[in-house]
Amino acid sequence: MELNVHLGKPATFEGDAVIVGVFSDGDLTPPAEAIDSLSGGALSRLRGGAFRAALGDVLPLPLTGAGAPLALVLGLGARAGFGYAQAKKAAALAARRAQKMRLGRVGIVASGAPDPLAPQDAMEAALLGAAIGAYRFDRYQQEKGEGPTSISLICGRPEGEGAAHAAHKSASAIAAGVATARDLINTPPNEKTPEKLVAAVLAMAEAEGLDCRVIDRQELTKMGAGGILAVGRGSAHPPAIVVLRHDGGEGPWHGYLGKGMTFDSGGLDLKTAGGMLWMKSDMSGAAAVAGAMQAIHRLQLAGRFIAVLSIAENMTGADAYRPSDVLKMLSGTTVEVSNTDAEGRLVLADGMEILQREKVADITDLATLTGAIVIALGSHRAGLFSNDDRHAEAIAAAGERAGERYWRMPLDPEHKEALKSPTADIKSTGGREGGASMAAEFVHHFAGDTPWVHLDIAGTAFTEESGSLGHGATGFGVETLVRFAQRG
Repeated sequence: MELNVHLGKPATFEGDAVIVGVFSDGDLTPPAEAIDSLSGGALSRLRGGAFRAALGDVLPLPLTGAGAPLALVLGLGARAGFGYAQAKKAAALAARRAQKMRLGRVGIVASGAPDPLAPQDAMEAALLGAAIGAYRFDRYQQEKGEGPTSISLICGRPEGEGAAHAAHKSASAIAAGVATARDLINTPPNEKTPEKLVAAVLAMAEAEGLDCRVIDRQELTKMGAGGILAVGRGSAHPPAIVVLRHDGGEGPWHGYLGKGMTFDSGGLDLKTAGGMLWMKSDMSGAAAVAGAMQAIHRLQLAGRFIAVLSIAENMTGADAYRPSDVLKMLSGTTVEVSNTDAEGRLVLADGMEILQREKVADITDLATLTGAIVIALGSHRAGLFSNDDRHAEAIAAAGERAGERYWRMPLDPEHKEALKSPTADIKSTGGREGGASMAAEFVHHFAGDTPWVHLDIAGTAFTEESGSLGHGATGFGVETLVRFAQRG
């Protein structure tokens, strides 16, 4: 799917449909007034009656005398409180409607309230939201879906041309990164073994010119990465760590870390059948990190970023690791295994040590780490844990800018106390109570004093709903990491 910029009024766009937003209150914007005229006043007649213009409502209107025969009038809700997240969600819903209507070439006009959404942000939200909404994963279906083949950002004001092109550049790069993450997550586990996931990330890096290093099982063994090696032992497919680098100039390196479990059976502490059903998405953290690095490098952002993807498959083969095993991690820390289904924190720990050896200034990890965070926060916020308020605030602000929501969760001395082991330096779990915080505290042990944020995205990475993102992978976290990289 192509993303373009169309310079001209909505009536001059030649395609299958024009998407124009309308607020539920106040006067029509000039683009909406133009659509009202081209529809013979139908918008004015229906607005407030059959068409309430609630956020995400879509009203198809035939047009006369325009380059496109149809307008999709998009409800934006009330002006008060309308911002980037609402604009992106509304555009995504409109694009999904266009997809269902099998419309090929679609144009979208950015709509923003006077305050606080800046024109360029409104344009970026509109184009990025539409691209995300139009995404489909039909690789394994004989009957391919149809929908927008191109989405054009319509800019009718000459003074807005520069902002339109800047919005197009940023939205295109982020949309590509989100699509990469979603494709990787949606790929079934038989087609996404550790070797195949490594190959897919390597192919992306080579295509983008992004520096990439693969640490295979043999090298991990020489290094002494006992955590990820143990987790991968029960699988016929060996684990690996992928390291991506973007060097955008001078300054400290910032570290990103992603959990990449291509499938998690639970190991010998076997999951239920229902618990295993969506475990193809247990590598969503690694996918989000890879997609973010793709976008960061494509935008050639200033700053230096190193990303570590810890990739393995947790299975029940003859050499699977066991409860009560003691593992020696890459850092030298010994860990008593108290549950083999607590594998994600082990692969993160070894990935964390690689970043520590790089002397990074800060670390942000993403992981579908616990079911406990889903119970605590549901599927619309991810949990944020940190040992550093400043870094936590920076990531939270990046998430707010991206329209990806987080909630700060506690790390208390009691969590650290619960992880004490009579046999090793630390044990891998600390009981059922406060499970998300227990898991985060384990990862914190390996972050040490380095400013660190852990994002538990177990509830937000994958959805069975059919809202603005559709069913499947969401790509949650990609934009947060890009916005963090873009900060001034």
